[in-house]
Amino acid sequence: KKSTPQEAKDKIPHTHYVTLFYAFDPFPPFRIRARSGYFCLGHTPLGTNPNEQLAPTEGGAFNPHSVLTRNRSLSQNNIIFNCPQMSFVSSFAPKVGDSSRTIVGYGLNDCTGRLVEVEKREIVRLLYPDPMDMIFEG
Repeated sequence: KKSTPQEAKDKIPHTHYVTLFYAFDPFPPFRIRARSGYFCLGHTPLGTNPNEQLAPTEGGAFNPHSVLTRNRSLSQNNIIFNCPQMSFVSSFAPKVGDSSRTIVGYGLNDCTGRLVEVEKREIVRLLYPDPMDMIFEG
């Protein structure tokens, strides 16, 4: 078996992050009740024409560093996914004025941050794909 040249090794990222939701009891010993499957959080959508830097669905100002996150996509088992190599959730908060949604804040490839709104019922669906798996205990 040939050894891999250092230059080639340097191009292979060493860190890949995926995300999952988990639910736990609100009291000690905080037992885990459910875990979702793994998923990755997306890139910042770009505009579709040369005059648009951000997709129309995105709010706020364009971060010029966002394009840097597209140079490093998530790779697992030799499959490249359309999401950043690293995304790390740093905040999770209810959306003010809309109790059906939550705000998830995350960093992309240690370069830029992003906020997304998520329907709470989608999180429940990911945690409990079969509603009969829900545990309601006092």
